Amino acid sequence: MMRVLKYALIALGALLACVLLAVAIVLLVNVAGMDADATYELRGRYKPSADGKTYLVVEHDNGGGCGTLSLDGKPWPVPLDEAGETTPGVHTIECGGEIEFEIQSGSIYYFDYWGP
Repeated sequence: MMRVLKYALIALGALLACVLLAVAIVLLVNVAGMDADATYELRGRYKPSADGKTYLVVEHDNGGGCGTLSLDGKPWPVPLDEAGETTPGVHTIECGGEIEFEIQSGSIYYFDYWGP
């Protein structure tokens, strides 16, 4: 009986070590993928633009089934993951839901989160 318990504890320890290693790998991949120059917030991230102009990059279209993506009530003509020049200030983006966010002057804002 003690022998079975001993092997069960060894197996449980090995399983726990594998789980911890997998979590560490996921965390390292996420941290390595972060943009060191950007400031992160709920709806995405922003960083200074190289030319001092203000840009928006929509990285996520809320599942894509919402029809036309719009910014401030007008269709947003720029494809996903490409920068489009815009004005600084508070904007409303729509695609199956409506969300307000603020773009700082002279920055590139990467919008990627539609959740609550």
